[in-house]
Amino acid sequence: MNVVATVGASALLTALGAALFAAGASIIGHRLGHRALVLAGRRAILAVALLTTTATVTLGYALLTNDFSIAHVASVSSSEMQTAMKWASLYSGQPGSLLFWTWSMSLFMAAFVVITVPRIPWGAPHAVATLGVVIATFLFALVFFASPFRVSPVTPADGQGLNPLLVDPGMLVHPPFLLSGLVSTVIPFTLGAAALLSGRLDGAWVRHARGWALTSFLVLSIGNFLGGWWAYTVLGWGGYWGWDPVENSAILPLLPIIAFLHALIVQERRGMLKTWNVVLVLAAFCLAVFGTFNVRSGLVASVHSFAQSEVGPYFLVLLGATIGASLMLIVWRLPRLHAVSEIDSLASRETGLILNSYLMIAMALVILGGTLFPVFSELVRDARITVGPPFFNEVMGPLLIAMLALITFGTLLPWRRGAPGMLRRRALVPLAATAVVAVALFALGMRDPRALATTSAAVAVALVTLREFVAGARALGRARGTSPVRAAPSLFGRDSRRYGGYLVHIGVAVMAVAVVGSTIYREQARAVLAPGESFEARGYTFTYERLTSSEPRVNGIELEVYADVRVTKDGDEVALMRPGRRFFSNFPEQPTGIVALDESLTRDLYLFVQGWNQDGVAEVHAFVNPLIMWLWIGGGIYTAGGLLAYGPSRARQRATAPALSATTEAGGAI
Repeated sequence: MNVVATVGASALLTALGAALFAAGASIIGHRLGHRALVLAGRRAILAVALLTTTATVTLGYALLTNDFSIAHVASVSSSEMQTAMKWASLYSGQPGSLLFWTWSMSLFMAAFVVITVPRIPWGAPHAVATLGVVIATFLFALVFFASPFRVSPVTPADGQGLNPLLVDPGMLVHPPFLLSGLVSTVIPFTLGAAALLSGRLDGAWVRHARGWALTSFLVLSIGNFLGGWWAYTVLGWGGYWGWDPVENSAILPLLPIIAFLHALIVQERRGMLKTWNVVLVLAAFCLAVFGTFNVRSGLVASVHSFAQSEVGPYFLVLLGATIGASLMLIVWRLPRLHAVSEIDSLASRETGLILNSYLMIAMALVILGGTLFPVFSELVRDARITVGPPFFNEVMGPLLIAMLALITFGTLLPWRRGAPGMLRRRALVPLAATAVVAVALFALGMRDPRALATTSAAVAVALVTLREFVAGARALGRARGTSPVRAAPSLFGRDSRRYGGYLVHIGVAVMAVAVVGSTIYREQARAVLAPGESFEARGYTFTYERLTSSEPRVNGIELEVYADVRVTKDGDEVALMRPGRRFFSNFPEQPTGIVALDESLTRDLYLFVQGWNQDGVAEVHAFVNPLIMWLWIGGGIYTAGGLLAYGPSRARQRATAPALSATTEAGGAI
């Protein structure tokens, strides 16, 4: 008997029992008015978190001690792997990733039970019951379909090791952030379900959901940023987002979360969008479950997918049940979801926020439809037609421009109704400056309509947002008797929610410009070269000199071969770059590329070697990618804004901070 496997499997089975008890105790305790039983249900959720942590630590121990009698350990690890990669192998296979998913979910649930459940007496039993049912469904899959503690009948002398594409530092950060971000959507979902079950559909649940939704927004965003960075620095195709079906599944839940963060402001201030906000949080979790199903079902071909298995159909049933239950709850409570007020004017902040949330869902529907199009085409025409990046780029490009335009005008518009004169004063300077920038860009040679429109829209976002910062700093400076420059940093302390949201908008504008530069103006070249030969791309000369090699002998890497490429421009040396290939002892037929990068604020030089022959003649791919660095800078600004956005809204602080009055009445952005 394998003690480690027994401990891990027993912990998961006990966690399943605890989850079912949490659901049952909460329901029965609530109906009978038995407070002790309700409290026992809460404690059971904490027990689930402790037990799944035990299972995760147990699997980690098995990996670190090379216990290859456990099938998952043998399939993803090997004795020569370094400690960090052994930990990463925990969530690399299907059973391990499902365990990590469930463990992360249980930790979010435990935090929710400790932090939020005591503050929502109106819906606490309903919330805990929902948590119990949800976590039980994933534990059921772990126990009966994809156990990470299954013992092999024959113990191999060594394990297979990680898939070569996963042997990279990005493996240590991207999957944990992305998986945690996906599972975090369960908390806003739970609050929405609790509001529907309890009938408490005023702004209370929305206020409690905001912080958790913001956490989902941040963790999911960081997970997607890290995924783009990993794809860019490892895969060797010169890009960072390929519209792969699993990539799409990762971004889908983020869009309704963003929509919710905007729409909840309208419900808080005006009592509108009650139905829409419930739909958004339920949809975000449903899309997270869809991502789990998509990765494990083999429904749509993807380089990121796991092999098709019996857990795929299980998650399809779970997805159907989640969607069905959500729709039933909404229909049941629809009579109580009426708005308490209406839009006073189309030229109002409410309109901008509503249209923004609708646009996020339009983007999600486009991505979902494109992802599933091969399935639909096979059902209708008996032919699997794949929708690729050209489709997504053509459709999402105009939607990106529309989003930037909505951010611009939404920032300018006041709540309820704005006088035409005031709107003209707010819009005149930033929009005039945007027009000047657009003309200047056209004169400098930017003739592509998509690039010109996107860049101009991004400039408009930045200018109107900076105008808000300037206006707020001036008002606060007058109130304190100091200069606007000294007062500006205090804006985040006075209204972190609003100005943090504005910082996110600036990050989006910066990233939009980077996307335009790196996609529309990217140049690539490919050449087959003997040592000493050269080729050119965008004014740079790439001279291939020689092949060199090394033998790291770690993490399954047997040999690394590099091509030394000297880069010059106008006769001046720019860099010596060393792209190459990495060969693995456990996967000899699956070498991976080593990307060489020379980065700057204006452009990236990106080299990749496809292969070579016995005479040292190599095939070298070169990409000159403008403005890539600004994608990562914009992502940093975006993330910093999201972190700063934690905090109360200006409306709650008005009584204690009266200084920012007329000039800051526009309200929060996130």
